[in-house]
Amino acid sequence: MAPRLLTYRLLLVTSLVHFALLATAAPLLVHQVEELAAPQAPTLQRRQGAFTSVTGITEFGIQPRLEIRQLEQNADQWNIYLLGLARFQAMNQTEKMSYYQIAGIHGRPYVPWDGVQPEPGVDSPGYCTHVSNLFLPWHRPYLALYEQTLYLHIVDAVNDFPAGAVRQRYAEAALSWRAPYWDWAAVPSAGQSIYPTSVTTPTVDVQMPNGTTTIPNPLYAYEFHPVNAGDFYFDPFSSWNVTMRYPTSWDDNATSQNSLIGPILDNSRVSFQDRLYNLFTNYNNFTEFGNEAWMGPGVSNADSLESIHDAIHSITGNNGHMTYLDYSAFDPIFWLHHAMIDRCFTMWQAIYNNSYVEPMAAIEQTYTIKFGQDMNENSPLNPFHTDPNGDLWTAATVRSTRTFGYTYADLGNGSVSAVKAAVNSLYGNSAGSGGLSKRATNVHTAVNREVPGAANPDGTAPEEVVDGKHREYLANIVSQKFALNGSFAVYVLMGEFEDTPLAWPLSPALVGTHAVFAALSGMDAASDPQFRRRRDGSPIQVTGTMPLTSMLLAKVEAGELPCMDPETVVPYLTDNLHWRIGPVCSASAPTLPIVTMLTFTQFDGTQVPAEDVADLTISVVSAEVQPACAKDEFPQWGDFTVLTSVTQGKPGGCA
Repeated sequence: MAPRLLTYRLLLVTSLVHFALLATAAPLLVHQVEELAAPQAPTLQRRQGAFTSVTGITEFGIQPRLEIRQLEQNADQWNIYLLGLARFQAMNQTEKMSYYQIAGIHGRPYVPWDGVQPEPGVDSPGYCTHVSNLFLPWHRPYLALYEQTLYLHIVDAVNDFPAGAVRQRYAEAALSWRAPYWDWAAVPSAGQSIYPTSVTTPTVDVQMPNGTTTIPNPLYAYEFHPVNAGDFYFDPFSSWNVTMRYPTSWDDNATSQNSLIGPILDNSRVSFQDRLYNLFTNYNNFTEFGNEAWMGPGVSNADSLESIHDAIHSITGNNGHMTYLDYSAFDPIFWLHHAMIDRCFTMWQAIYNNSYVEPMAAIEQTYTIKFGQDMNENSPLNPFHTDPNGDLWTAATVRSTRTFGYTYADLGNGSVSAVKAAVNSLYGNSAGSGGLSKRATNVHTAVNREVPGAANPDGTAPEEVVDGKHREYLANIVSQKFALNGSFAVYVLMGEFEDTPLAWPLSPALVGTHAVFAALSGMDAASDPQFRRRRDGSPIQVTGTMPLTSMLLAKVEAGELPCMDPETVVPYLTDNLHWRIGPVCSASAPTLPIVTMLTFTQFDGTQVPAEDVADLTISVVSAEVQPACAKDEFPQWGDFTVLTSVTQGKPGGCA
């Protein structure tokens, strides 16, 4: 270990553990609204050697990452989190360990970080791996780098308090702090949105050494200082001086519309929960669970954690930074979202610990990975170093979260049964809605998945259970990753609905929103640039699913559908299942370093004909499912049957 790093760690432990021996703090004074000053550069340089070692926070044992609303309940940890994040974001953007440069690892500005150079002849995109067997492992050390760097700022914020009881209290809170996650799938508290209030307010009150202070909320946005037009290439991202969510326009003076994001997310939450539960209970292969690459004909149940990840990115950004791969990591909510993805990854690992990264040819190019390059668990996760000598993390070496000093409370004692029980409690048959989620609008009716004599012996078997089994219906959605220029959405609806783009996201008929998360490009899909194709020249296809069962059961409860038998459901879906496609935007090909978008369309702004979405195919499949017999067991899925006639002959349907 480098002497400077060892010295700093010893000082850090001493300063936190022995605050009880320090003098009494001076009285706090009331303070007015102010900006936090950037930390001094030498503080951050203490952690750097020839290369930056990505270690996570390992000084004080294995600590759990908490859901953001749970962390908020701990006033001391919440306060030092906000203070540390504000300091982190205030760093000079030219510093390697600045928020700006760490966020820039993911996508733009396509520059080397920590000395890791691009492959010869490669100048784009960023380092992140998507549509890849390394998608989940790569983001683990990325989050650890963010977490350990933010932690240094938290320590500095604590040390700003005068010696005494207050600083001791904050120091003790810092010992167990870890970066929070945002659970966008669990049933929220009564009357609450799944979109946390803490990320929606422009300012926030914090306790500082001189009293209560109102500062810009570091969870609301990142303020560029300044925005570098050359780094961001496309307008309006090259001119916006702050990250945006659901911007009012693509003009320079646009503002975020956070108040509109919650209702849209809430209207798709049922699908998030159902998709996540299906992944946990029916996907035992890491490659299929982790990435959205279409594996080809014969894969009937074709969802992935990456596909759900795409939907959250696109909806939350709603044409702002989070919506586009190249810009998303600059939005502070990116880190909350990816901590949730890592949590789901970790819980799945605990259940299916015999499956991990399998060798796979790279489908997409990155800054350091070429098309067709064989990627496996020993491939380097660039640009993340394990030590100052330049060794790199691999999927094999990041397999355990404990390596980076954190865990998740939902792992319980780490046993398979404990994690299954947590999954069932949060997302399945004990989730507070009978296992099939209920919307705040009561469009989806609570229905019990369990059978009498099993986990719920006093319950009444629902109508759809026949011979101890019930039937699940899903819509599989396949398209080209770059079918449109940038991210786009597929809205799946059932029954009558107002058929205007602005109405789709909030429609009571919305089953859910599928989205494809992509980078902006100066070329459209018809141009077929090389970076959008596989090694064999075929276009990159991705897939996701949309569970239909919850909405169908709501139709049964409403008397619109007599039962869940295929003989009844197939003709109903043939007449009542609809899909609409909306791009996030449309762009002209770039001819200048900064490109102005000629046509502005939001996530809910313009309909794209299904015929114009390359390789779009929507098919409906069904399977019998045997409910679990205990709270720590999963339901057993049968084989899938493709119900070809439901979508056959329709634009974007089965051939």
